[in-house]
Amino acid sequence: MRISYEAAYPRIEFLPSSRNWWAWLKGTPAECVHLKREAAWMATLLPDTLCRECLADVARGEWEAYRGRVVAFEPGADFTQYFFAATPDFEPVGLTPEVSQAVGARLSGLDGACSECGVPATWLWLSREEVASLDEVHRIRDAAGEPLCAAHGARTLLAAFEGIAEANVFYMNLPYGDAGAYVWI
Repeated sequence: MRISYEAAYPRIEFLPSSRNWWAWLKGTPAECVHLKREAAWMATLLPDTLCRECLADVARGEWEAYRGRVVAFEPGADFTQYFFAATPDFEPVGLTPEVSQAVGARLSGLDGACSECGVPATWLWLSREEVASLDEVHRIRDAAGEPLCAAHGARTLLAAFEGIAEANVFYMNLPYGDAGAYVWI
C-alpha cells in the first residue's frame, strides 16, 4: 500500500520538481522545499531527502513515541550514515560479534531514571568523548553514558545534529523492534 506524501508528512512541503513525472521516472526521492535554498545539511530518511529542520519535525515524534530501548552513539561531524539496527540485526548490518555483545549488554542493563526528568530511562546516550569509535569495545562496555527517557533521547540526538554544521547523510531510518542501537558510519 502506498500512501501520499501529505499523509506521511502532514507538516512538510516538498519541492514540486522532486514530485513531478520526471522525478518519478528517474526514481529521484522527494525533497523538502528547504533544500532548494539551503543544502548544507540533508538526510535521506528513506525514501525521502529532508533538511535538518524537516528531519527533526518528522523524526522527533517517532523517537519520542518509540517504546523500545536504545543505545545511541553520538555521530561525529564526518558521518554519512546514521541508522538504527534492532538487536537481531546487529551482525547482519556489520557490527562485530564483540560490539554486538557489548551493546546487547548495555541494552539489557538499561534501567533507572532519565538524567533530565526522572522518568524511566529507555535510551542510553554515549557521547563521542566516551566512545569515539565502534571499535572501542571496552569503552562501549564501560562508559557511563547518559540514561534518558525517549523524549530527552530525541532532544539529545537532535541537539547533536544541530552541532554539526554540514552533513550529507545517505541513510537514516527510524527505530523498530524491541531494542537496538543508533550507530554511525
